[in-house]
Amino acid sequence: MKVVIIGAGVAGLAIGWRLSQAGCEVEVLERGLAGRASSWAAAGMLAATAETLIHNHSYSGLARAGRTAWPEFASELEKTSEIRLGYRQCGSLLIAQTLERSNDLQAMAQKLSALGEDLEWQSAEEARAREPLLGPSVKAALYARNDAQVDNRQLSAALARALVRSGGTLREQCDVCALDVKSGVISGVTTTDQKISADKVVIAAGAWSSKIGGVDKGVLPPVRPAKGQMAAMAPPSGVGMPSSLIWGEKTVYLVPRIGTLLIGATVEDVGYETSVTREAITELVARASQIIPSLSSWRIVESWAGLRPRTPDDSPVLGATSVPGLFVASGQYRNGILFAPLLADMICDLVLEKSPDPLFDEFSPMRFVQS
Repeated sequence: MKVVIIGAGVAGLAIGWRLSQAGCEVEVLERGLAGRASSWAAAGMLAATAETLIHNHSYSGLARAGRTAWPEFASELEKTSEIRLGYRQCGSLLIAQTLERSNDLQAMAQKLSALGEDLEWQSAEEARAREPLLGPSVKAALYARNDAQVDNRQLSAALARALVRSGGTLREQCDVCALDVKSGVISGVTTTDQKISADKVVIAAGAWSSKIGGVDKGVLPPVRPAKGQMAAMAPPSGVGMPSSLIWGEKTVYLVPRIGTLLIGATVEDVGYETSVTREAITELVARASQIIPSLSSWRIVESWAGLRPRTPDDSPVLGATSVPGLFVASGQYRNGILFAPLLADMICDLVLEKSPDPLFDEFSPMRFVQS
């Protein structure tokens, strides 16, 4: 069976790797460079706990299952690619700077503890003992021991190598213009310079997933770009780094890497525009400095913007479309890295005509089709 995958971000590469391992002839087509779009711009957080504050039960279940799958996935991928991923279980510290936030976190802790989550409520003193850089605005915190992170840029490189080593083909600078459908069934794709036949096609093109032509309106789910700007800061000499992922109240998070602290992220509905603005980066640093005051003396070493794939209900679109042989794996919004191991296995099962886990039922692209 020949499978064409549109998009060589983490999702497309992971799906391609799994399908190639299963014996399929796989071609992954990327309009730019592999792993250089939203996967490159991400923070690599595997923070299922924080998502519980935002999303419904099904989404939270998907997030926790994705986090659980990551250790084995990372181990296998490192062995196959011989690239270190920087995977580590560092935990998340969810900060309360107000009484309202503290009450919300405590309520969430009760629910998650009942599901078996390893959580620890910490006073301000206990939180600062864990993370000495925290400032006086921190009133309390919830520590989620099982949350983790991975170096998303190394991950993309590792998946591209694993795909090729497993027998798959990666074609960069290969822009797909249209899907080819014959007698109502997918038959391949048309790129800017050739037609490529396929038995099955998987769209994993991130924020561009709904822009591909060749099918009737409504077949592809509504995925739009959500711009996110981020910055990386380096501490002065002799200043240590936080050890945990840190989540603040005002839509800001901090991710410690080797030598730098990532700070994210804006959420902007501005189409496909990816410029980095001084105003946005200044605001991110100001929000982060309310948590760690000493950041005012740190140096910004990099800033960037990416386009997250977002759906109207902020949940992913995973599964078969109304066109036989055409599948979608998109709309992961802020959690494409977290979902990657599960998503790859699930799409692989669907393409091979196996039954996927019922966990994915609520994420079908068909939920957006008008009856």
